Amino acid sequence: MAGFILSSRPDGGIEVELLGEGRAMDVMVRRDGTDVLVVQGDRLTGEDPPQRASLADLAAWTERAHSRYCAALVREGRATLWSDVGATCPLHWARAGRALLVGTSAGALLPRLGRPAVLGDAERSLLPGGRFAGVTPVPADSAVTLVVDAYGEDPVSVHRLLAPLPDRPSVTDAEQAVRTVRTVLGASVARLAAGADEIAVSLSGGVDSSTVAALAVLEAGSSGVRTYTVGTPFGDEFAQAAWLADRLGTKHEEVNFGPEQLAGMLPGMIRALETWDLLTLQIAAPACFLQGHIATDRRQVLLSGYGADLLFAGLGGTGGEDAVEGAVVAQTRATARSNEFHPAFADARHTAVRHPYWSREVMAAALDIRGRLKVREGEAKWVLRSAAAEVLPAEVAWRPKRGIHEGTAMSQMFAAALGSDDPAVQAGRLYEIATEVFRSGGPGTGPGEADQDRRLGGKA
Repeated sequence: MAGFILSSRPDGGIEVELLGEGRAMDVMVRRDGTDVLVVQGDRLTGEDPPQRASLADLAAWTERAHSRYCAALVREGRATLWSDVGATCPLHWARAGRALLVGTSAGALLPRLGRPAVLGDAERSLLPGGRFAGVTPVPADSAVTLVVDAYGEDPVSVHRLLAPLPDRPSVTDAEQAVRTVRTVLGASVARLAAGADEIAVSLSGGVDSSTVAALAVLEAGSSGVRTYTVGTPFGDEFAQAAWLADRLGTKHEEVNFGPEQLAGMLPGMIRALETWDLLTLQIAAPACFLQGHIATDRRQVLLSGYGADLLFAGLGGTGGEDAVEGAVVAQTRATARSNEFHPAFADARHTAVRHPYWSREVMAAALDIRGRLKVREGEAKWVLRSAAAEVLPAEVAWRPKRGIHEGTAMSQMFAAALGSDDPAVQAGRLYEIATEVFRSGGPGTGPGEADQDRRLGGKA
């Protein structure tokens, strides 16, 4: 897994340590006089960062050149840390005495704090400020500026470097909203697919992933797109995904995932995603298994339909338009803190996972659309479905909603893997795994685990 730890020295110098080999995520270190710039990200272009640039210009470059990123700039005794629009490439900071520590892995910072690791408890994965006592994440779409040589843990400021997302939605015209969604989503898929030899898409057959697959085919042609559907002994969406894949002409594969394989994956998932939250892991598990299944020695690009439910009110809602809009904002913010988008597990398996719905342009467009166009006449995600109907068969665009973890019956998978169908017991066992992983140095996320994925049956 690519990553870095930046640390300050007593003499005022800055050290940068690379955490591992870059496979799908790159780490770039640039020194310009006393300035130090470190960026971890999924590069989309070969554009170098501007030299002797302002912070605003560097932030604009990270946005242009990457699908996801986090960055740290040390300049004139201060460190500014920033993340992408959804914090999909997490960054953390901590203090060890007067030393400032900045790292892409919270777990890697823990041994440097000089005290036992303290984790959020089994029922609450987040402590105030983060998942681990003394380690604070950089908020999504924000910059944190700190004094490098200082005691205490308070940042100088938390601010925005790029144009903020809409505070309140304003678009009420249905035709305008549908046209905008179709345009920005098509542009997002095109940007994230550009330059890839072959695009993989995780396909459930629902509107979110199906729209991404259809747009990818429009961009790269059916021969340049491979689709995958994950199923379990307890549930699958093989038939509906295969039907659409046949219509699109993609190379398609059904992948079977069992409880024993899940049990073997859980320590590595918890270490890589740095969470032991039950729902987060249920949502992430099918994608993580697929990433192990497709792992090869070459870099791959996997497009995901994840995030659409959050932005377009996929869970519907009651209580009127204000309630729908409030739920969209709350769910979006909570997901940015959840680590569901964390790239580490995929990165260790040579896979760059890209999320077209979670680009700045799509998020901005979605958050500017009023709730009446997201839940309309009882239909959740109405505006997205209407836009998708331009590229999908009607039966797919308007297919009833199923969650990513529901189609694969992840609740039953976790019950089988953890030996109980009681969520409280499951949460306790996940916490026990996390405690072992983070307090005593458990499984990493390197190539050895990708090999383990295969031994567990990922290639069967």
